[in-house]
Amino acid sequence: MRILGGIIFLLGSVGMGLFQSLSYDRGIGALRQAADMMRYLISQIAIENASLPESICKVSFRMDGFIGEVLQNIRERNNKNDGKPLFEIWQEEMTGLEEYFTPKDMGLLIHMFDETGFYDTKTQLQRLKMNLEIFSEEIQARESQRENRCRLYQSMGLMVGIFVIILLW
Repeated sequence: MRILGGIIFLLGSVGMGLFQSLSYDRGIGALRQAADMMRYLISQIAIENASLPESICKVSFRMDGFIGEVLQNIRERNNKNDGKPLFEIWQEEMTGLEEYFTPKDMGLLIHMFDETGFYDTKTQLQRLKMNLEIFSEEIQARESQRENRCRLYQSMGLMVGIFVIILLW
């Protein structure tokens, strides 16, 4: 019975390490989706000379996953004309994504359009390019650390499991 309990505990701690590794990968995937959204918005504003609300509307149909759902919510709420400016709707919808992003990344996403005019495409374009560059650098940094971090999480789960088994044996 003791051996079975030890094996189960060890498997659980290894599972926690794997979970942390997968969470790290999921965070990188979320950053990639946010960067793709920014690229789509930049192309809509730059090529089609669309305003931000028009760009969000068009991009919401292109994006899949949680970002696509949030953009569709923003589009629907903006079309209702409830008197809220677009950047407030943006902030409210982006706060629901806290499970996918770190607090630093959330701050960038939430305040992405604070300093831009509603129809000032030049400022919106510059702001989006600046945020895209920041997100791209963050993605590269996390991907360069990915292998080491995932290995660390997995080996720490294993080591903690072995330590507790030895301690309680």
